[in-house]
Amino acid sequence: MFEDKGAPPLHVHRATREQAQAPTVLHTHEFSELVLILGGSGIHVTERERYPVVAGDVFLIEGSQAHGYRDTEDLRLVNLFFDKKSLKLPLYDIPEMPGFHALFTLAPKRRGQSIGKSLLHLSVEDLGRVEAWVDSMEYELRTRAPGYRFMAATLFMRILGHLCRCCSKEEAHSSQSILRLGEVISCIEKNHAERTSLKDLCKVAHMSESTLLRHFHQALGLSPIDYLIRLRIRKASELLRQTSLSITQVAFQVGFSDSNYFSRQFRKVAGHSPREFRKQSSVPLLFGTSIAGISDDQTSLPKIPSDSGSSRKRRWAAKRRPQDAS
Repeated sequence: MFEDKGAPPLHVHRATREQAQAPTVLHTHEFSELVLILGGSGIHVTERERYPVVAGDVFLIEGSQAHGYRDTEDLRLVNLFFDKKSLKLPLYDIPEMPGFHALFTLAPKRRGQSIGKSLLHLSVEDLGRVEAWVDSMEYELRTRAPGYRFMAATLFMRILGHLCRCCSKEEAHSSQSILRLGEVISCIEKNHAERTSLKDLCKVAHMSESTLLRHFHQALGLSPIDYLIRLRIRKASELLRQTSLSITQVAFQVGFSDSNYFSRQFRKVAGHSPREFRKQSSVPLLFGTSIAGISDDQTSLPKIPSDSGSSRKRRWAAKRRPQDAS
């Protein structure tokens, strides 16, 4: 798929009116797949569920997720294949958008958990706009004019950004809990250095404490406080590499009120103390916010062992500052 090492790890595949998408058996890929349904209909099948797809539906399939199609009728679609291991995009402020987390963080993890339909459904106008950008990206990849790698990457970013905006505005439907969790993650991203309580996040999610803790852990495998800590550690790792701020200054800037607690959490998450991390220039930036594994030149950290539901609730219910939790 991406044999040419000089080309960007992107590829456009179409199922057109002349050669519509045929039924397929369950299969996997070594790359990720962003699917845009352009017309017709069919049933999208995974190992654990099946649901109808129609024009305007958008969904992401990880390479490790087995999927296929059945009962297709003139099903026309575009697959945007990308190699999540080598395609690195600057994310800037997009992680602050609820739609980013709903579409690219939460939905792929929830695939096969009885969502029942695609998370995102584009209007005719939005579908036409996205398809035009896909056409332009396909043209750049095919003609390979000077600067085509840059142009293809920027067009892909434009597509992703627009989909995130559309997803953020989606009306309520059967997978609304994903959008609510996206709102919670977005709130944490935008306010990671501020005091945040579970009560605040429950208001954002319109959920009770127990419901939010359950859904959050089911979706991401960790609690909101663990997510916040890992986010702060990622922000701290960037400051340690890019600035000359002291360890204490870094800790305070990312939201920790105790530099000793910060150092313990940094070692727990990153496997190095902040001082060791700064000295070892060969250590890669850690815990990048990613789009299906696409990160800004960062690698994932090992997961923090999560607390039991009851202990997590007690810690949040105590209304202690997240940075002071132990």
